Amino acid sequence: MSPWQDESELALIRDWIYPSQAKSDIFDMVTEDNRPEAIAKVNIWTFKSHRTPTAIIATADLTDALLQHQKLARSNDSTRYRSVQFMLAFAFLRFVNSFVDRDIARASNAALATSDVDDEDDDRSQSKAAEMRHRVSHGDVPDIQVLVKHAQEGLFWLRERWWKTNAVGDPAKALRRHHARREQWAEYESGQTEKRS
Repeated sequence: MSPWQDESELALIRDWIYPSQAKSDIFDMVTEDNRPEAIAKVNIWTFKSHRTPTAIIATADLTDALLQHQKLARSNDSTRYRSVQFMLAFAFLRFVNSFVDRDIARASNAALATSDVDDEDDDRSQSKAAEMRHRVSHGDVPDIQVLVKHAQEGLFWLRERWWKTNAVGDPAKALRRHHARREQWAEYESGQTEKRS
């Protein structure tokens, strides 16, 4: 049993994390950045169920680290530089430990002898990821911009390898539920404000 309510909810999280790839109806789209809300939902799923797929958790971790980097860039708060740098490194490290090693082992065990350039590029990317993991594991944490690039590549890899095949539903139903809950909450808050006045 999955922690999400239905395939529509999983698709909604997909669209919130990857807004440029969203399959939602253009008229239902919200212009705000819903990635923090998607991360919160994944955290709830993880708390509720040990069955939350590692790919979803890795996606949320990488997305959260990238959002923290964006906040850092906007604030110019140099005191947070190291914490964001380590957050990016840790999220990338978990991603590599969960996926890239597995894929490298599968590829070498299968002894695929193809001349496909995409496979060669993928092998190089996975090798770079494993090398980056080794550096971070031994305390050689790269510059934050290098980590951002690797986190973005990790999100792309997850989108192509997991989300595109596992989150194929239509998010419209979940988006309607989301809007209805927001309206209910706004009405509740409005009532509470009136009671205090």
